[in-house]
Amino acid sequence: MKDGLTCQPIGFFQCIQAEKYMVPKQAELGVRATGRILLEAGCNFEQALNDLHGFERIWLIYWFHRNRSWKPKVLTPRGGAKRGVFATRSPHRPNPIGLSCVELLEISGREILIGKHDLIDGTPILDIKPYLCYADAFPKSQEGWTENRDFCEAYEVGWSETAMEQAQWIESEGQLNLVETVELRLTSNPFPFPSHRIKKVGEDTYVLACKTWRICYNVKGQRVMIDQIESGYDQATLRGGKPSRWDDVPVHREFIAKFRG
Repeated sequence: MKDGLTCQPIGFFQCIQAEKYMVPKQAELGVRATGRILLEAGCNFEQALNDLHGFERIWLIYWFHRNRSWKPKVLTPRGGAKRGVFATRSPHRPNPIGLSCVELLEISGREILIGKHDLIDGTPILDIKPYLCYADAFPKSQEGWTENRDFCEAYEVGWSETAMEQAQWIESEGQLNLVETVELRLTSNPFPFPSHRIKKVGEDTYVLACKTWRICYNVKGQRVMIDQIESGYDQATLRGGKPSRWDDVPVHREFIAKFRG
């Protein structure tokens, strides 16, 4: 095996989370996240799915396809010192293989609908296995360095009238569904972390960078209130003097004229 192993995806995952920083850090934190797996055609996978209907949860084994390197020690969303990567669920692994236990909602042909998850759109699926309580659940097991850290409850996300109007206008212009995308992201952890693209700008106020948009919000206890949405472009880009990798600069100009005029 010195020359490596060959592994082919059995299918691919589809969901609205297209950016790594918008994905919950664990499947159970993706409170309202749903997605689907579309298995490859012509492989008899329809037969392979026989008898899986009666299981409430399944294990997904997949490839972290957007990772290009690994790190022996990593920071974790729980904070504190760096930890050995084998003591974490970090995607920055020598072989970037992911493992998630997810809710099985429905099977139709080669399609599998799942509930809470922590996968990104386009993730290659390597295998599927049923979750078995007697073999997979050990609630009294020691949990190493995580034992004395609280498990965060989901945050409640609210929108101001202005922010909701802005989000709906952006979606109507063929842009992101910011309401669903942002709520999925902020429900699990609304605070700064190196991969979160969140910046603290005041005592309780933060800004989330969601592609070219900036979501401004505050956090009080377990409640997140989104106050407004702003363009992420600087004046040079908006005037056309600096190029953008995205093709949405005209939409941003219209947005600014509509909501600042």
